[in-house]
Amino acid sequence: MLSNKKIININIKGISFFWNPFLIIMKKLFLLILFCSVKTTFASFSMNKNIQEAYTHILELNFKEANILLDTEKENNSANGLILLCENYIDFLTILISDQEAYYKNLKPLKNKRIDIIAQKNNSNSPYYLYCQAEIYLQWAIVHLKFKDYQYAIHAFLKAYSLLEENQKKYPQFILNKKSLSFLDVLLSAVPSNYQWILNVTGFSRDVQQSTNFLNMLLNDTSASLYNVELICLTSFIQINILNDRIAMQQSLNYIGERYRDNLLLNYTAARLAHKLGLNDYVVEVLENRPNNSSLVKFYYLDYLQAMSYLYSLDFKKAKQKFEYFLANFKGVNYIKSANHKLAWIAFLQDDMEMKKVYFLRVINDGATLIDQDKVSLKNAKRNHISNIILLRSRLLYDGGYYSLAFSEINQIELSLLKSTINQIEYWYRLAQISSHLKKSTDIVISYYQKACSLGNESATYYIPMSLLQIALLYEKEEDYNNAMIYLKKCLEMSGFDYEKSIHMKANTILSRLISQS
Repeated sequence: MLSNKKIININIKGISFFWNPFLIIMKKLFLLILFCSVKTTFASFSMNKNIQEAYTHILELNFKEANILLDTEKENNSANGLILLCENYIDFLTILISDQEAYYKNLKPLKNKRIDIIAQKNNSNSPYYLYCQAEIYLQWAIVHLKFKDYQYAIHAFLKAYSLLEENQKKYPQFILNKKSLSFLDVLLSAVPSNYQWILNVTGFSRDVQQSTNFLNMLLNDTSASLYNVELICLTSFIQINILNDRIAMQQSLNYIGERYRDNLLLNYTAARLAHKLGLNDYVVEVLENRPNNSSLVKFYYLDYLQAMSYLYSLDFKKAKQKFEYFLANFKGVNYIKSANHKLAWIAFLQDDMEMKKVYFLRVINDGATLIDQDKVSLKNAKRNHISNIILLRSRLLYDGGYYSLAFSEINQIELSLLKSTINQIEYWYRLAQISSHLKKSTDIVISYYQKACSLGNESATYYIPMSLLQIALLYEKEEDYNNAMIYLKKCLEMSGFDYEKSIHMKANTILSRLISQS
């Protein structure tokens, strides 16, 4: 390419006097045309057939087919901003399912890169412009939270909320925006008390029930049928982890129907719903009939859930096989300690004390402690602690929803023979749980929970705070809101116990609900 100096020296038939200025003008014109072209190209947000089918495959966890379609879209319409959102969905789900911290760290820089590219598309007239950025922030907020990058998580949540709020004002009828905003509203409603400042920053003031109702309405809206799988997963997550609405959970399970056989995400969702409803035999049926397609992502956590479902029915042989399969194949960081802990339980229940020691040693040496299940497993392994054998069998049967069998087990215990206080506390706590599900009178159930609380909190187990939480729920059903709030506040005043964040989140959610009703 000629430099400006050489251009000036060109002298062809007396035209050198205008050649350089002409080139400058042409260069500017070329840049202007290029800029306009780029602006037009980058302004595209096309929810076309390729994107719709790719999104569908993503929600089936068939990333292989999704990427083929996305590659085709890149060839035909590389400026389509929805390509980036679909790719982020793939990374988001891959990180959650693979549970590999190294993969998370490698992909982490892509969040800002994708958002920056979308932001540079300069099409503020599209409802997808802010939505795509917000959705990427929201997905990464959840991933950051999973790996305890709390600072990143809070920032991403706040950015997602701000962008969704802005987009809602500009496009109030855009259902995808309302979908994500409603989900975020419900999530923020369960923020622990020490993070309440987040609500002040966002100006959060929405009605949680209204947001939940919108998601349920959208689930039955035929115009939103493309997003059906995502919506059923979102609403089920809310029901299981925040609202604990058994009627809504059963409705969601009915809504999924037989589709769990064809979609791994729906299989996972159906299994979680069925477990929360105490339908362990159905959990086994769901997980034994999950889709088996080589193109699908390997979802080994489902093997962990399947092992747990066998354990709840006291089928120790199948449970052991599944736990060992999970440990041999899963490359993530979570549930490793928990799986070995459950294998120690199985050895203990089969009177194999040598293997119990082996598995407890694996609990100590293998896996991480990012989640409560692994933390509790490690603590018990270090203490070499397993509950009374009858209490343990009763607990497993109760967790599987076999309430009559659990009651028969616990009735074999002579309370006078339980020497340790912690076993006595657990006895009354489990008796209260089982009695509640067997429809014993509210007064009797509350009295059992109160006996557990009266024995003092000499350990860091969850039995007493959970008893306080359950008493509050029972009073709420009786519409005795004052007593319900008293017991919730007692629960929230306690600290240093197992599953503290989860229990406090539930207590805060119930307390917010009661305050809104009073």
